[in-house]
Amino acid sequence: DINLTEEEYAFGVDKTQPELLEKTNAFIAEIMADGTFDAICNNYFGDGTPLQFSSATLDTSKEQLVVATSTGFEPFEMVENGKYSGIDLEIAYYFAQELGIEVVIQDMQFEAVVNAVQTGTCDIGMAGLSVTPARAEVVTFTDSYYNASQVVICLDTDTTFDACETGDEVAKLLGELDA
Repeated sequence: DINLTEEEYAFGVDKTQPELLEKTNAFIAEIMADGTFDAICNNYFGDGTPLQFSSATLDTSKEQLVVATSTGFEPFEMVENGKYSGIDLEIAYYFAQELGIEVVIQDMQFEAVVNAVQTGTCDIGMAGLSVTPARAEVVTFTDSYYNASQVVICLDTDTTFDACETGDEVAKLLGELDA
């Protein structure tokens, strides 16, 4: 029951689109308040049914929500048989519906997500992005929507960490075990 790390997840928005940031933050607040976010999480952590959808084709002649992501970070971003799903991508889908526009998913290496938003190639990065000072220099982060932490999971019969009271004590023991 001891967190080793804690991270806040947020979406990275193109700094030249403050109106998109405002709309995204309003949408996050809305889905948090009305239970939609909990229902989306239940689709991946509970007994709900995940939404699967296809990306629209990028068409620069019309307004679309172009999302930079990196599938393979389950349960936040996934792709199977050309259909997208995951917590972040469900949020993207419903947000685009709220805006009355199509969602275009641009799947790329994780390291490219922030750059795609920074350069204006994509409007928003939705890829399990943890808020860091370096990333905040090049994109504007939305309000946080998810807090993640890392813990050690072991058998209930394993007493290795029973005397630990802090994350530092757990990390020290892990280091000793690796030595």
